[in-house]
Amino acid sequence: MTTFRTKMNRPKNFNINSLALALVLLTLVGCGSVEHKLDLQSNYLPVAGTKIEVGKVTNETGQSFDINIEQMLTDALAEKLRDENLLWTGQGDEKLILSSKIIEYEKGNAFKRWLLPGWGSTVITVHGDLKNGPLLVGSEKARRTVSIGGAYSIGAWKTIFNSIAEDIVEDIRDKIQKIGS
Repeated sequence: MTTFRTKMNRPKNFNINSLALALVLLTLVGCGSVEHKLDLQSNYLPVAGTKIEVGKVTNETGQSFDINIEQMLTDALAEKLRDENLLWTGQGDEKLILSSKIIEYEKGNAFKRWLLPGWGSTVITVHGDLKNGPLLVGSEKARRTVSIGGAYSIGAWKTIFNSIAEDIVEDIRDKIQKIGS
């Protein structure tokens, strides 16, 4: 005779195990939103091999921070441009200058995010201008948030600069190299 188990006689530790697994996964992962877009002027065609110089980065949040957010974004942009072989080295190549404004920045708190998703979010919003000399040829808007997570999102206040720089450089690489080739 075959015995079938129903929901009523399922072992009680099944629910506890599922809950424990969900909590472990929530502790390890971080989650947020990503938005970024580069708009180039319709009459602009970049020259093949165009490189990008990291211009001035300014804090337009109206707040002061215990870290130098302008330098952190400058360094992250330079590193990501160098990784993609797009950083202008000061010699020969055609160049565009990327000037950026940090419009919004919230350092956030990983412990708060773990307790209640959305509480303690780390947020950065950057608007950038690509210029060929004095001529504006493109505008970048990028936003990143880390709103859920625990252990994985510790240090998001710092790593979010690398993440948003990667988004911006990806947009530049995709548009500039695609049009310029």
